[in-house]
Amino acid sequence: MTTDEAETHGEALPLERYLDPALSYAIGDERPVIVDANGPFEDRFGTVSTETPLSTVFDDAEITVRDSSLAFPDCLLDDGGCTVRVEPAATSGTRYLARAIPPAEETIGYVLFVETSGDDEPARLAMDPVASVVSHDLRNPLDVAKARLRAGRETGDDEHLERVARAHDRMERIIEDVLTLARSEDVIDPGDAVDLEAAAEAVWETVETDETELRFDDSLPTVTADRDRVDRLFENLFRNAIEHGGTHPQITVGVVGSDGFYVADDGPGIDPDHREAVFEPGFTAGDTGTGLGLAIVERIATAHGWSVAVTDAERGGARVEITGLETR
Repeated sequence: MTTDEAETHGEALPLERYLDPALSYAIGDERPVIVDANGPFEDRFGTVSTETPLSTVFDDAEITVRDSSLAFPDCLLDDGGCTVRVEPAATSGTRYLARAIPPAEETIGYVLFVETSGDDEPARLAMDPVASVVSHDLRNPLDVAKARLRAGRETGDDEHLERVARAHDRMERIIEDVLTLARSEDVIDPGDAVDLEAAAEAVWETVETDETELRFDDSLPTVTADRDRVDRLFENLFRNAIEHGGTHPQITVGVVGSDGFYVADDGPGIDPDHREAVFEPGFTAGDTGTGLGLAIVERIATAHGWSVAVTDAERGGARVEITGLETR
């Protein structure tokens, strides 16, 4: 399949950004055929060619389905997708969960692999947020981009192309979020000296803040952490506060005790009954966002050995506290 054909089908997830083996596929002549494979897949299972039937790829790599009544990859044709345990002969007994994300009309489907050591649950937890967001949340901006691109080509109006760019930015943020959520523990390098106040100010400049104000109640400390992950943490805290803090909320950053900080807003707050659920992937109390923001915050904090909690802000909004930091 050519690049133009892949674009026509609407490929949304850059496979090279997924750290585990992954394939994309389309339905041709009522059977799944390869569109692309990422480096981890070809490193472990061998090189594949586009337009090769997926069943042939599995046969050539000697990938067999274990302990399942599902016919794989035939179940790729099922609208609901499927998850099966597979064991490739070439990987010396290493087993994987393979998750099929079926294509919507004229789009590309995916097969994502996560290594499992007998207990499938951790692998499922790593994979499910990727699968759910790719199969659902990316569809909307992808559809917007495709429609606006067609309109732009027909009318020559640059406004349509600006809408395409915004839709692509939205997809990029979703992809970053879900990949951070799925693999955060593998990319943490908590050896940097991070000035939290400088990091927060720098991230604030990159977030679409509209008329929202940011203020600091205290001078934040320098901590030992992974700078890139701290940036992602602040980005998701800020976006969550802006999206759910009402009209033009004021965002406040301050210190918690001697080993933590908080980000608070003056919006409607979070229902006490939801304060644990907000850290679950996919949970959202409103119509905006993917429900991944605070889940990512929790994953990044946990990977550093920090604690995270939601409480009431002084002005009645929500306050997210991060504690247990190693200060310098």
